[in-house]
Amino acid sequence: MKHALALALLLSTPAWADTPDGGANVSVVVEPDGSTTVDVRRGQLKVKSGGAETRVGAGESVRAQKGKPVKRILRMVAPASPPDGATLNNTDVPMSWQKVPGAARYVVEISPSPELTAAKTQTVDGTKAVVHLDTGTWYWRVVALDGGGVAGKRAPARRLTIDTTPPKLKTGKPEWK
Repeated sequence: MKHALALALLLSTPAWADTPDGGANVSVVVEPDGSTTVDVRRGQLKVKSGGAETRVGAGESVRAQKGKPVKRILRMVAPASPPDGATLNNTDVPMSWQKVPGAARYVVEISPSPELTAAKTQTVDGTKAVVHLDTGTWYWRVVALDGGGVAGKRAPARRLTIDTTPPKLKTGKPEWK
């Protein structure tokens, strides 16, 4: 198998590590275009590409491409509201999320499909948006964009149901106790 990019992962010294033994838990993905993404889940390590070395800590990700310096990927956005699985009775849905360091803008992705295929998108500068949705079940997430418009890590989709059916009123003789 040919790789368009040589990437060296060097475990850091214990002084750099989050765990006493200096161990790290990482994920490495080589894309069809040859770019390599490294996600550090625990610990710290050094990523060496193109003669340059970059230190990457827990919760951070980097992408390396042949002939280019290692680029940090923005963190995953942490949504604040609405909570996963919420049911709302309003078609105008207020959404909010935590700020991601280094993000210039955010993209709200919404789709009736859990895979977010054919998603509607809305780009916003801050950490709040109001999105108009029809009744039904929707899946959504927010993705951070850096100053160059490069998307950060994508979080799993959250589920949201819009149900504007009025509540049923119980009528008849009151039951006194």
